[in-house]
Amino acid sequence: METNVKPQETFQRFHILHRILHIVIIFNFTFLAITGFLLHFSGFGLAKFLVSLMGGAGAAGWLHRFCAVFLYMGILAHIFWLFYYKFVLKQKFSGPDSILPGKKDIKDLYQNLRYVFNKGTPPLFDRFSYLQKHDYWAEMLGMQSMGLTGLMMWYPEFFAGIFPGFFINIAGYFHFYEAVLAVLYIGVVHMSDTHLVPDIFPMEKSIFTGKIEKARFMEDHPEEWKRQQMIKD
Repeated sequence: METNVKPQETFQRFHILHRILHIVIIFNFTFLAITGFLLHFSGFGLAKFLVSLMGGAGAAGWLHRFCAVFLYMGILAHIFWLFYYKFVLKQKFSGPDSILPGKKDIKDLYQNLRYVFNKGTPPLFDRFSYLQKHDYWAEMLGMQSMGLTGLMMWYPEFFAGIFPGFFINIAGYFHFYEAVLAVLYIGVVHMSDTHLVPDIFPMEKSIFTGKIEKARFMEDHPEEWKRQQMIKD
């Protein structure tokens, strides 16, 4: 006996540009983490063996820098999008659709903390929750310092002509320990608050498909849903 399952109504959430950029950043970030840690620990056991399979430290370093360039191109595309959003689409950085933090995010954080301790109701999020904004800007701003320290290590002679030589060593320490923080943040915080949520597990698909189902839209972004219905009416 065949049963006709009615497909759920979906709504557009992410532009094709942001979906492509997300995939580019995921791919390059993963290879940056793998090659970076292998190079850092290349004198030890398994890492030494894996680096040799990649063709040696020179080849692993080339792949690391190649991925770094493409990752940062994705970051620059995001920055250009912010300018496009503001000056071409004539949108406000402080508007409800903006990725920039605002007063509502502070109120939502406070309300969510009250809800966690059973002191109130959960906040009603708009297009982006304060957690999503924090994820975005933690990664966006973190990549700037990673890029700068990476450049200093890539061109040590040039930067040693501008700064004292020990700055290159400091850049190396900053680069490694920030890489550790970045991997931990993505692997623990971002994965747990985005993909490992019980009603979403095993994956938040909207960033890949660009679509969000009506039920999830209404539950996760009720303020945006309300605004869209008001526009329709």
